[in-house]
Amino acid sequence: MRLLLTSLLLASLSMTAAAETTLIATEKLPSKEVYDVAQLTPLAVTSEGTPAVVLLDLDKGDVVPPHAAKSGLRLLTVLSGELSWGDGSAIDVEKETVYPAGSLLTIPSGVDHWLAARSGALRVQLVVLDDEKPVPAILEQMK
Repeated sequence: MRLLLTSLLLASLSMTAAAETTLIATEKLPSKEVYDVAQLTPLAVTSEGTPAVVLLDLDKGDVVPPHAAKSGLRLLTVLSGELSWGDGSAIDVEKETVYPAGSLLTIPSGVDHWLAARSGALRVQLVVLDDEKPVPAILEQMK
């Protein structure tokens, strides 16, 4: 009897965990305009309340001007569209690299860069790593 109750309890917990998976309706999340062109939607925040995971959306033709982040290494994933990217403190279209959906980039803290949605709408996800570190294989690629 005890084995049956334990099995039922474990099955119940398993079903409860599966029922807790939630599809996030990102269009219902609050966002704010940044750099006068992009929409930034926080998905997770640090214990201090600063964004740790965000979505950044740009419409076709939008350009985020050169800037540098002050905290943590960032992992950027192109979720949809094509990302036109450049490193440096001045926009130079000739030096841009285009990254398709699925591309994953690292952006070190303090490195000036710009981005644009030249060919259509663009959505990227940024994850800020403060104390966390990339796995050794990523660190090797960053050299």
